[in-house]
Amino acid sequence: MAIAIRQRKRSDSSRLLARLSFPIFALIVIVIAIFATAASYILIRVQNDHTVKMSETSMKFVYRNVGYQLDTMNNVAAFILSNQSIENLLESTYKETYEAVGDYFTLQTNLQNLSLVSLLNDFSSGTVGQRSYVVSVALEPQSGLYAMAADHFYTMTGIYKNDDLYLQNWYQNLLRGERQTEWWGQMTETSNDGMIYSARKKTSIKDGRSIGTVLVGADIGSMKGVFDNAPLDKGYYLLLDQSNRVIYSEKHPFLDAVGELPYVRALTGSKGSVVTKIDGESHRVMFDTLGNGWKLLAVVPESHFSRYTFAISAIGAATAAIALLVAGYWLRRIVVRVTVPITKLVNAIQRPEVVEFKEPLPYQHTGIYEVDELNQQFASILVALHSLIEKSFIEEIERQRLQLELLHAQINPHFLYNTLDLINCRAIMAGDRETSQIVRSLANVFRYGLNQGQAWITLEGELKQVEAYLQIQRMMMNDLHVDIQVPDNLLSATIVHLTLQPLAENAIIHGFANRTSDCRIMISARTVGETLVLRVEDNGIGSDATSMNLMLHQSPVYDAPGKLSQSGGGYGTMNVHRRIQLQGGEMFGLRYVEVDVGTCVEVVLPLIHKGLLKTEVISHV
Repeated sequence: MAIAIRQRKRSDSSRLLARLSFPIFALIVIVIAIFATAASYILIRVQNDHTVKMSETSMKFVYRNVGYQLDTMNNVAAFILSNQSIENLLESTYKETYEAVGDYFTLQTNLQNLSLVSLLNDFSSGTVGQRSYVVSVALEPQSGLYAMAADHFYTMTGIYKNDDLYLQNWYQNLLRGERQTEWWGQMTETSNDGMIYSARKKTSIKDGRSIGTVLVGADIGSMKGVFDNAPLDKGYYLLLDQSNRVIYSEKHPFLDAVGELPYVRALTGSKGSVVTKIDGESHRVMFDTLGNGWKLLAVVPESHFSRYTFAISAIGAATAAIALLVAGYWLRRIVVRVTVPITKLVNAIQRPEVVEFKEPLPYQHTGIYEVDELNQQFASILVALHSLIEKSFIEEIERQRLQLELLHAQINPHFLYNTLDLINCRAIMAGDRETSQIVRSLANVFRYGLNQGQAWITLEGELKQVEAYLQIQRMMMNDLHVDIQVPDNLLSATIVHLTLQPLAENAIIHGFANRTSDCRIMISARTVGETLVLRVEDNGIGSDATSMNLMLHQSPVYDAPGKLSQSGGGYGTMNVHRRIQLQGGEMFGLRYVEVDVGTCVEVVLPLIHKGLLKTEVISHV
């Protein structure tokens, strides 16, 4: 048996430790997991967003500088178109061809000087040699220098006849006026190098006639420096013309048609970003449209943006695991230091010797202020409890002794009855019948009022008491009428003693306070299910039923311990209401009913017939 008790105590100890350890550890796990997950997520998002931003920044750099190169080519063409000296050379007329030799070489020198404006070289890489623009003019027969121009167009700076250009698509578009400037790429005749060109029609400022076409070209190799200065860690760039042919790319050859590639076909609008599959791997394609209608693409694999995801997740998981180990270790130490002394305290107060105050509570020193203070305060409470129990026992013995003495000091009821009988006899002998009737009624009031000290009385006995009381009131009030309507089968029902007399007294004192004629009180009884309902109704000045019911539901006020306050109603409705609830239960008591004239109060009681004890009444309720 002793072994079983010790095992149960050890089980209780371990249960307390488990109940504290598991929830706290679970909470710590949840907090650390949420923190680690949130931190890892934030770091991953920040890193991935940073990688995306870097790729977007590189593309913006390339876009800006490629646009600058194209704008420079436009500016060169615009200079030729608007320069007055060149305008004069192109519009001059000559009687003989040889007369145009000087102007021809002057125009050619100007074109050569313009071609040496090597702004593109600002962006070239160290591996690209010094290059310059190719600036040419293809003349029409309306120009005076047409006869001096070379017969065939060549991709070098010079002055040419436009006869070879009619077969070119870009020239046909330019003649139709679809665009002011035509852009295209083409291979050179002497090497495999690619060139990009822009062409604009030259018209006479004087009369608007077409006199030639200005062509500005640039070597594709010069563009490589722009892309080299903003390389992508992963992926590649694509510069496509309006026909989706490659102008520059590290992956596709020059002028390669890539319009049928899925990710090129997926591009909609002039600017944006799409995610698509390329060679079975997801890629992000960022694109933007240049001023001449060409598209610049940056193709980067999605794995590049999430390359740090695994590393950050692994670091977050490792950090969370270490934090859990450290937290678990310290949690175990803290919980053990707290729970073990509490368990010892519980085991100590369960010992019979401590409970019976034969031994003091053992003192523990744990080093934790709160636990040590709890042990000391509990020991003090045990000492104080022991003193209170002894003091309470002594006071109870003294209270019973005083009550016994008080009972011995009370007046014997028979002495009161005998005295009233003596007064009654003297009144009869003196011929004073009215005084005799008053004395007899008063004796009945006392007889039923005392009720041998019982809390419950039959309805018949309660009615006899209230009849005796009202008989005395009728002798004092000339016009008081009482009507009692109670079925005979309810006379044996038991009710809480002294219920009807206070209600009848309230009707006379408050209802008929300023009235002396036609004063009526009606007392009736009925049953509703398992309850007995008594009604006391008068035709007095009346009262507000709602206010009276609200007053009954308020907390009672006591003038002294055990003595209900008599302010505002004397020994009245609140006293009756509280006694009924104390004897029968909270669901019983008084309730005021709204009537047209006077006041009506109902008494709700359990329907119990004579012979049941009080305990039986409560059990029945």
